[in-house]
Amino acid sequence: MLLAVALAAAPQAKAFTIADGTFCYRYDTTTLQPIGEGNTVFTYSEKIGLWVKITDPPTGVEIRIVWYDPNGSQFAQNVVTPVLKTGENWGIVFDSINIAETTAASKLGVWDVKLLIDRKEEATAQFQIISYESLLQRIADANTQLAAVRSENDLLESQNQQLTLQLQQLQASYTALQAQVGTSTDYLQLQTQYNTLNTEYQDLGRDLSSTRMMMYAAVVVAIASVGVAVYFGAIKKP
Repeated sequence: MLLAVALAAAPQAKAFTIADGTFCYRYDTTTLQPIGEGNTVFTYSEKIGLWVKITDPPTGVEIRIVWYDPNGSQFAQNVVTPVLKTGENWGIVFDSINIAETTAASKLGVWDVKLLIDRKEEATAQFQIISYESLLQRIADANTQLAAVRSENDLLESQNQQLTLQLQQLQASYTALQAQVGTSTDYLQLQTQYNTLNTEYQDLGRDLSSTRMMMYAAVVVAIASVGVAVYFGAIKKP
């Protein structure tokens, strides 16, 4: 764990060795092993303790554990005495602070804890105090954001399906139009035919009487229809 690495990484040039360390609730008085390990606690947690295993623990020197709050201010410090493991060459030191219903509960964030032996810093470790209510709120906020993202994603998928369908319809219409609409050569031929018929009609209009012109009214309508069709490019292939 991080704590164990941090403790073991402290430079050692002495007879004793910092062998291990962790945060826990308490330790077994027979095995001296930590109980209830964890470096994150809530504001309602009763307490948290620092457990450190020392090989060949020193005697005749002061061993002190100092607690610093997230602002870097010293919160507590206590002189501790090593508890030796019977028949072994190691022992532990342990110190704890209360959290629930104390000022520590209002100091949310990361705390630093230092182990001083003969007034020299031999190890340091960190734990954090968090608010359970704040954690629940953050989870609720995350769920709300997730729901919003899912809703937006569903909307985008629906819009994408609609656009895909419209594109397919446009492609089908374009293909059908290509099959129906004549070529540019067809348009030129129709235009030439229209111009010829229009010229003949103008000539007839000058020579014939109004009665005779009525006979050609149907021709005029037909010519005009062909002209409009040519103009809009809507003439179909035969």
